[in-house]
Amino acid sequence: MTKSFALFGRIMMRPQLKLARDLGMLWAGQVMTKGVAFIAFAFLARRLLPSDYGAVEYALGLATLAMLAIDGGLGSVGVRRLTQGQQSAEELVALIPAAQLCLAAVIGPAMIIFTLLFANDPNALPLTCMVAFSVFILPWKQDWLFQAKGMMTHVVAAQSIRVLTFVLGCVFLVREDSHVLRVGIAEIASVVFATAYLMIVQHRKIVPLRARFIFNRLIDLLKEGASIGLGSICWALFQYAPLLMLAAMAGMTETAYFGAAHRLGVSLVTFSWIYHFNLYPVISRRVTNDPAALARLTRASIRATAWGGIGLALAMTLLAEPILMLLFGKDFIAAAAPFSILVWTFPLTLLSGHARWILIASKQGHEMLISQLAGVAAAIPAAWLLIGPLGSLGAAAAMSLACTVVWVVSQYYTHKHGHEVPVLPAMPAMIAAAVIIAAAHMLALNPWLAGAIGMTVYLVAGFLFDRHLIADMKSLIPGHMPAGETRRKEDEVRAADALMATDGGTAANDSF
Repeated sequence: MTKSFALFGRIMMRPQLKLARDLGMLWAGQVMTKGVAFIAFAFLARRLLPSDYGAVEYALGLATLAMLAIDGGLGSVGVRRLTQGQQSAEELVALIPAAQLCLAAVIGPAMIIFTLLFANDPNALPLTCMVAFSVFILPWKQDWLFQAKGMMTHVVAAQSIRVLTFVLGCVFLVREDSHVLRVGIAEIASVVFATAYLMIVQHRKIVPLRARFIFNRLIDLLKEGASIGLGSICWALFQYAPLLMLAAMAGMTETAYFGAAHRLGVSLVTFSWIYHFNLYPVISRRVTNDPAALARLTRASIRATAWGGIGLALAMTLLAEPILMLLFGKDFIAAAAPFSILVWTFPLTLLSGHARWILIASKQGHEMLISQLAGVAAAIPAAWLLIGPLGSLGAAAAMSLACTVVWVVSQYYTHKHGHEVPVLPAMPAMIAAAVIIAAAHMLALNPWLAGAIGMTVYLVAGFLFDRHLIADMKSLIPGHMPAGETRRKEDEVRAADALMATDGGTAANDSF
């Protein structure tokens, strides 16, 4: 057994597997941080009043939007320029923080003004002020530099430091419901410690810390990163705009229920990014070299992800009440209704990812951006119309509608360019799930009984009546990266990494 582990270790340390190791560590870090962060928010939901928990979700949701705006796509620009030899690390590590500090000088105060105008809550404003202070620290947390240098171990370590600091801060500082503002202290401490770690490593092992405010170079950087940054902001807007609008229109208690459901739903979307990030190199090769093979791969992937993604959403819909009570406590049973709608953003994002990543691979990223803008254009008016009569249910419906619009628009552009992205393979799973949910509601079954019977019926329907499912799942299992792949394949994956915000990957790095 010891020899087997040693052999496995030697194999994994081979230079040609370095990219796989880096990606594996990044994914493991994402999963770990999401899981550990849930401990903090489950603790806060039990310790704070629902309205105070809503203020926490509001402030941190606004912080996520601010972080993406401050990043401005500059991290992706830094990776591209450095890996392609366009600019030295010494220049970039001085210019990118300077550009991001300029953005923070505008966005930080804007956060406070926005909260002052639209959040009628005594705790939301001081929490937002604390979070606004932390965004001035983030420009020095240069994850992109470690990504470009292939030092992902340090990025994962910084993620771990941040989430563990936040968890420990919440546990030891928030002792009663009146301590809600101490969550802001925990947030600031988590950003400070994670950033300090990367700053020390950067200064000792890569290049010294510095900032250079050269106006024309900063403008050049901001222009180059604008489209990537805008895509990230669009993703975050239709994910977080309903939450912010809910706080203004329905108050912090409704925001708390939606925030609890939203936190779990958005965490699931991270797995969509992981799946498509892994599939992207294959798509990138086949989109120009073998369109027929791409069509076969897409058809198989859509069938498999439809049954898998819809199945997970179905299970969580049927078990929404016990899941939310288990994670957030009995006071959050009201979050089950919005969660049963919001959880469907996961399969919608998973399925739409096929079209969106094909657009990226075929160098049509601007049309992918249009699909994201269409999602924002759907989410904000829908939230405004639905939150009034439905509260948190309306916000969840607006998010699900936005994800559907993104799927429809990206499908249109993909077919416009002659790429086959079929929807029919997903229909059997959709029909099976709809019938099961309708039956569970009509029969008014206990959630655990409904979950057991419903998932049994769903699995039987999948494997017995969709005769292509097993074959398509098998076709996706073998590794698609041939032996002897050249540096070009690494560049393809790095290009995908620069655009990982299509599924929220960018936000996942710096938010909970």
